[in-house]
Amino acid sequence: MIIQESRIKTRSGAKAIARHVLRGPKNEAIRIMAGSDWLLHDVMREARREKLTYGLRHIAFNPDEPMTDVQLAEFAKRICLEFYADPEHITLVIHQKDGSTHGHLLLPEWQQDHILDSRFSWIRLEKLARLEEIRLGHALVAGRHDRSIAKALRKDGKHQEAELIDALVPEQPADKPRAAYTSQSHRMAE
Repeated sequence: MIIQESRIKTRSGAKAIARHVLRGPKNEAIRIMAGSDWLLHDVMREARREKLTYGLRHIAFNPDEPMTDVQLAEFAKRICLEFYADPEHITLVIHQKDGSTHGHLLLPEWQQDHILDSRFSWIRLEKLARLEEIRLGHALVAGRHDRSIAKALRKDGKHQEAELIDALVPEQPADKPRAAYTSQSHRMAE
């Protein structure tokens, strides 16, 4: 599963992300599992009131193997637990494109009494993706932080999972996976 995160600046507002996630014209189907256009705009108003730099966190996850909407929604809940986000105030949208599905999770940066945790978020998201692949019996996708993920899993007592992820670590650091495009260059190419 490929998982990506971006933070949406408060001054940008929610219009562009709402258009992309809720109405993306390149999708065969869009299923809104939670949240709404109104909620996204309200979150940004609240972020402005709290004088936050970032109002929303956008987490896109694209499994290599098919997942049901229920499985994608459960994965989104695990992301919420990891980052101490209130699952009652999320926007979760499932896109179907070229016969496969992927999810978009939008979390408010302001969580009513705290700001969403962002420490080591890329590593934590990759860890969640690897654990989900293991849980569902999917083929594991190598990531840039597999060594750190395996170490964290050992620390948590998840030795079997750590061994599976350790097998993904390349012998040479230069062989680590790299994204073909940054999200910005991908948008420019489109």
